[in-house]
Amino acid sequence: MDVIKELQNADFFITPLPKKTVIAMAYVPYQNADKLYSPEQGIQKGTMFPELNKPFCPSCQKGGKSDD
Repeated sequence: MDVIKELQNADFFITPLPKKTVIAMAYVPYQNADKLYSPEQGIQKGTMFPELNKPFCPSCQKGGKSDD
């Protein structure tokens, strides 16, 4: 069940970021856990969330990530 999507459809609508943001303030949007790795994959990759799997790859041409 995707709680965030459910809350977004409710009367009190929750947005991924605040409606009014302040300059120079860091914000982290709500994460939707639509997909999860298996426990074995999570241990191997260092995260249970495929969206957060950004292995460092210094030899890659784009941004240092192997999935770019």
